[in-house]
Amino acid sequence: MRVLFVNPAMERYTRQIAMPLGLLSIASYLQANGHTVKILDHTLRATNFKKELEAFQPDIVGVSLLSIKSFSDASKISMQAKKFGVPVIWGGIFASLDPAFIFSNIDIDFVSISEGEATWLDVMNTLAVGGDLKKIPGLCYAENGKVIYTEQRPFIDLSILPPMDFTLVDVEKYLGGMYGCKKTAALYMAKGCVGNCAFCYNKTFHRQCYRMRPVETFLQEVKYLIEHHGVDCIYFADELWCRSREEMLYQCEAFKNSGLDFKWGVQTRIGIFEKEDFKIMKDAGCLWVDFGVESGSPTTLKRIRKGIPYDKIQQTFLDCSEAGIISLANFIIGFPDETEEQLRETVRMARTIAATQKTFFFFMPGPGASLFDELVSSGKYDPPKTFREYTKIKFFYSPKPNFSKIPTKDLKAVRARFLWEGFSRKYFNEGTRSYDLAKKDIADVLKQFRGHGLRFAWQLFWISAYEFTDIFFYAHFFPKVMKKYGIFE
Repeated sequence: MRVLFVNPAMERYTRQIAMPLGLLSIASYLQANGHTVKILDHTLRATNFKKELEAFQPDIVGVSLLSIKSFSDASKISMQAKKFGVPVIWGGIFASLDPAFIFSNIDIDFVSISEGEATWLDVMNTLAVGGDLKKIPGLCYAENGKVIYTEQRPFIDLSILPPMDFTLVDVEKYLGGMYGCKKTAALYMAKGCVGNCAFCYNKTFHRQCYRMRPVETFLQEVKYLIEHHGVDCIYFADELWCRSREEMLYQCEAFKNSGLDFKWGVQTRIGIFEKEDFKIMKDAGCLWVDFGVESGSPTTLKRIRKGIPYDKIQQTFLDCSEAGIISLANFIIGFPDETEEQLRETVRMARTIAATQKTFFFFMPGPGASLFDELVSSGKYDPPKTFREYTKIKFFYSPKPNFSKIPTKDLKAVRARFLWEGFSRKYFNEGTRSYDLAKKDIADVLKQFRGHGLRFAWQLFWISAYEFTDIFFYAHFFPKVMKKYGIFE
């Protein structure tokens, strides 16, 4: 059987495009089980989808919906596929979390819930014998105005998945520089997270189930990327890298004994590792660690159920610095009912920790998160009802609606100031120069021009210009706000 997977183009996207690891994993598994697979990545290059359908003649089309920015292209692709007479299945994070919204906006056949490898193999095998897809676990469909879920599928044993077949994608288009490395590729070692953060979809999508792949499979992929594409660094796309010291020691030992020369960076939780652990990680090739601090207010951290030890935040960044590891601290501001004093606590935390880079994001309510459910049930948030309404959301630039007790201009000014300082500083070691991070961001924007039409390039230019101007303005023209929150003390 033949399946055509599509990663739809995203609107307003100005960063380095990431490899579609979810699609690649599913496609590799199907191919290993005898099916014919093709992946089209519209985030890299716009294609004539009608001609792609005519040339490939798929039995089914799969569309990955990871972001609200992909609605427009995902809809066009699906309508063309339906006209071509093949069934369409949407999958990915957003589709899994709110299938009722999807079915109310577009006529597709199914939504694949959560991870898709085992579900898609059942789909392809069932199609091959003319079976009923409505009996396959892990799917949902619309019937008589209602969304009907099939049996919930247990998570797959990741050890049975083959190494990803990178010949299915144009690897070179996804590689970019990062922290001194020239060719960084994204891979994953594990799925899921043990956290219970109130702003995150993890509890719904992964059911707080953490699963590791065999390190041997991961290293096979690294070896291929090094030998065939000159990759020198791996970014772990895991939501959580290692739950324990024991898992960290096992992986670091495997990396060192592999004979492969590569650097790497991860995202993990504060409180898992101590000073000596970061030194072990550094010795095994770790270049950077990304931490979600979220807030400097103990009250806010409790409210959002972050579950990290507050008294270890400062020490963790000092430990990274002493080990020679680049550390990134991510904060979220504008949580529901957050006060000005709580924002001051966050600013104070960001100013005092020894993190190499500090990034601020606005709180955005999303399906699957308990804070989203609370806001909707209390009547404080009326989520968009159509694709068009969703695409008008600009939480990336402004917290609208603002659920906190903090003026919107204050939130924008604080975020902009930290972003600007991150752009302009020597951002990871003495071998770099001021504005190197800004130059990297500009380079990432320029890469997105390739493979797209003039209209896309023009839109991207204005979006990037707006984003830069907005950050510069709020970072420099609100001195009273800066003083209010202790930024200019």
